[in-house]
Amino acid sequence: MKLLLTASVVCLCLVFAFPVSDVHAAENPGGIGVFNFPEVNGKLVKAVRYTDSTGDNLLLLTETDIVVNPENKDTQETWSKELFAHRFLLKKSGAAEQIWRVADYVRDCHLDALYAEFIMDAFRITDLNNNGQAEVWLPYILQCAGDPSPMTMKIIMYEGDKKYAVRGETRSRVDENTYAGGDYAMDPALLGGPAEFSTFATQLWERYKTVN
Repeated sequence: MKLLLTASVVCLCLVFAFPVSDVHAAENPGGIGVFNFPEVNGKLVKAVRYTDSTGDNLLLLTETDIVVNPENKDTQETWSKELFAHRFLLKKSGAAEQIWRVADYVRDCHLDALYAEFIMDAFRITDLNNNGQAEVWLPYILQCAGDPSPMTMKIIMYEGDKKYAVRGETRSRVDENTYAGGDYAMDPALLGGPAEFSTFATQLWERYKTVN
């Protein structure tokens, strides 16, 4: 499905965390309708235009609707949902070069609770190591469950074209007085990267891991 972009695209619930740097971002990116974008799947949930040492960038977060999968004689009806994040480098020629793409999903879910959603309040653009290159933090949840069990939670971060990740579970209330989950693990890139990255990743996780 082709995503139509206009100058009226609105970015909601945007939070930036900049030390002194040459990274700048806009919540309401205007003037992007002149660029020639490749196909982007899903419905737009956030658009952010930012500049850093790599140039003029546009970030698009999209999610699909919940899709009913066709039944067959061997299986019951199931549902699927996907989410995507695209970073484009905007060229003066009007071209939009895709630098990276994040895609994740829940497929063939036959239970009541199906989630594949970005945690909007947890989205961040930073320049923690003050090198003029933006770090884009993309926290989201995935779940197919029939009870209030912990959800899969991930924080994917890119600095330039290098990927970092935190993966684990939300901390969820399973009954009136009991919580479960909340644990996480950082990937080798994050563990071996700048200390500022792992420290910020821990803070972001701890702040947004709890689902009431």
